[in-house]
Amino acid sequence: MQSMHFYSSKAVCLISFAIIALLLCLSFNAEAGDLSAILAEVEQNTPALKAARAETAVRKAAVRHAKGQYFGEVDAMAEDSRYNADRLINPMSYPPDLKSKLFDKNQFGYGITAHVPLDINGRITAIVNAAEKQMKAALASQSDVRLTLLHGAASLYHSLEGVKAMEDALKKQIQALTAHIKVATASIKAGRTALVEKLRIVADKEAVKGKLADLYGREQGIRAKLAALMGTASFSDVVIPVHNPPLNTVEPVDNIMNRPDIHALQFKKKAADADVKAAVSERLPGLNLNGSWIQNQGFNGEGDDTWALSIQVKMPLWDGGSRKAAVARAEAGSSAVRYQLTTLKNQARAELNAAKADASAAKTSYTATTASVDAARETARIQTDRFARGRVSAADLVDAEAALAGARSDRALALTYWWQAEDRIRHAVGLEPIAYKRP
Repeated sequence: MQSMHFYSSKAVCLISFAIIALLLCLSFNAEAGDLSAILAEVEQNTPALKAARAETAVRKAAVRHAKGQYFGEVDAMAEDSRYNADRLINPMSYPPDLKSKLFDKNQFGYGITAHVPLDINGRITAIVNAAEKQMKAALASQSDVRLTLLHGAASLYHSLEGVKAMEDALKKQIQALTAHIKVATASIKAGRTALVEKLRIVADKEAVKGKLADLYGREQGIRAKLAALMGTASFSDVVIPVHNPPLNTVEPVDNIMNRPDIHALQFKKKAADADVKAAVSERLPGLNLNGSWIQNQGFNGEGDDTWALSIQVKMPLWDGGSRKAAVARAEAGSSAVRYQLTTLKNQARAELNAAKADASAAKTSYTATTASVDAARETARIQTDRFARGRVSAADLVDAEAALAGARSDRALALTYWWQAEDRIRHAVGLEPIAYKRP
């Protein structure tokens, strides 16, 4: 029996240890896991990303359409001609076969026509090149939309974590004030404390409740914005305040050229250059190959079939300046994209430097506020003991509790800003949020 009791006690200890370890793991990983699942839902359901994917599909179809111009066109045709007088049924085979119905008012023909452009001026090649670059720009823009949505959702979630942490700080302050009210009540009965001291604590407790109500309203606003990004009617998941600093990213964080929005403009610049070549090619000679096969029939005639093959050379001479204006427009468009790309690079560098500065400041602030929380907690403990012995007033006690709640709120805000700043660094170099794990 003693042996069984020993083993059962050991098993209980092992199970308890496993449960505690599991809870600790969950507490450390709840934020990353929950946020990663939310970001995956954002990526799957957000209408804005679906629209970007549809735009990419449009550009892919445009590439297929442009490449189709290399192969020309083959069409089936049928023609019914009605005249007010007899006409020769065309064609007439050689040697002439003079039938009774060689001429007729009503004539009908059917056959096949073909048109193949020979791209000697490079127009089709330039159009295809422009379409391919626009498709790649659309893919990069889709990645930029996705990245912006993920970081927007992550920032909202971290803000929600910060609000929840501030709510917890105020709730702890309310709990402490409630306990102080009980102490003050007992002290009043013992004749050591005046009633006004208790009223001061009660008034401060009600004021904290008002602050807590304001935070609840802010929380609902953040939840509504997060639900909109997720493509759902509401977001009511339980959010646990984060207590750990963000992990340092292992990817290089200085290369802004990995940003998808920069890639998109780079491809748009190449597409604009191809548009210039296409516009210039319109001013050069063109060459087309045309062919046809037609079966001609007349009224009660046996009909005849013919085929034709022709090569057409086209030399632009005068168009009122239209082609020249098209070249100027394409060149201006290329210059505009080039300036936009330069502006975006400068903006990206500024965003990266600002995010790094914010992360450094948030890290320093978090370290300082953590020390402030420890100091404020000890001060509140001392003031509580002194109040219980009647050595300090309720004003001193309330001030100590308010200082502790403020320190906890400051620490929560600093931690929130730190997470958001680290994510902004990643966004500035084209990386996903820290907490996102691809499904």
